[in-house]
Amino acid sequence: MAHAYSLDLRERILNDIDAGMSTEDAARKYSVSIAWAYSLKKQRRETGSIAPKEYHRGQERKLAPYEQEVRQLVADHPDATLVELHQQLPEAVHVSVPTLHNFLKHLKITWKKRRSMLPNNIGRTLSNNAKNGDDSKSSLSWKGSFSSTQCLLVATPPLQRMDQNEHDTNARSC
Repeated sequence: MAHAYSLDLRERILNDIDAGMSTEDAARKYSVSIAWAYSLKKQRRETGSIAPKEYHRGQERKLAPYEQEVRQLVADHPDATLVELHQQLPEAVHVSVPTLHNFLKHLKITWKKRRSMLPNNIGRTLSNNAKNGDDSKSSLSWKGSFSSTQCLLVATPPLQRMDQNEHDTNARSC
């Protein structure tokens, strides 16, 4: 972000303009934009001040008035997901889940599930052999589940090796 021009520079520009120099010439002399020089003159005329205006960045956060309630909600339910926290917000608060996420991030509140929690229903993605680095190639078979555009492959455990002829007869093309 660019910084505001110094008060000294503002005074020198306005002194030259007051001494009879045109606004355009003063802007060129001090290497500022002509539009900025005109707005500086307008600011002095309307407010009497040439100090830089206070910078307000963006909108106030929608959840700012409810900061204590959000902090208490997270403290009461440390293992809740964002969707669960969103559902437990007071009725007066109408924000989306991403807005809640951004507010928690702004407050530097993190939420991680504890290791003592029961695992969810997601199955293993690697076999024990693959975790150990062993050869764990399993055969792929078609289960008849097709989406509108492609066949779905389902991995089956390597109970026995098929010879090439059996594999070719079991394989179907989409």
